[in-house]
Amino acid sequence: MVKRVDIESQIPTWAFGDPVMEWYATTIWGNRTDNDDTLFEVMSLQVFQAGLSWRMILLRRDAFRRAFKGWHIDSVANIKPWYVDQMLHDVSIIRNRKKIEACISNAQAIKDIQVEHGSFCKWFYDVLSGNDLSNLQNALRKKFKFIGPEIAKMWLMASGRIPSTDPYQ
Repeated sequence: MVKRVDIESQIPTWAFGDPVMEWYATTIWGNRTDNDDTLFEVMSLQVFQAGLSWRMILLRRDAFRRAFKGWHIDSVANIKPWYVDQMLHDVSIIRNRKKIEACISNAQAIKDIQVEHGSFCKWFYDVLSGNDLSNLQNALRKKFKFIGPEIAKMWLMASGRIPSTDPYQ
């Protein structure tokens, strides 16, 4: 269970007192979605957050949306190398080629999942079996790029797939 500072506001300790983090904690964190593009965005922001602060990523969220074509899976899956080169010059986003290319590759993998299972959300919430963290982490690592154990864990919690714990305890 998430350790709460203020029972009435239900804001986790890691977000309390920072409006950007409070917004994320109360709007996105731990909530399931039925929109494939939204689930992809949450996953991709986790990729970009690796080694950085959540606040930094959230402050760049609008810029990421512009650069990644609204996080529309079909659009991201079709990003060409010349556009990646442009993105590497965009100071409003995190300019890490491996992370950018991982998001493109992940969008392509998601398209395959959509063909096979009807939707990414259906696969993520209903087909991907069990709640054992280690098994889920391994399944995600096999399917997607730049999804290590910690990123997988945070994505699973952020998207409401597994119960949330305070990630900063």
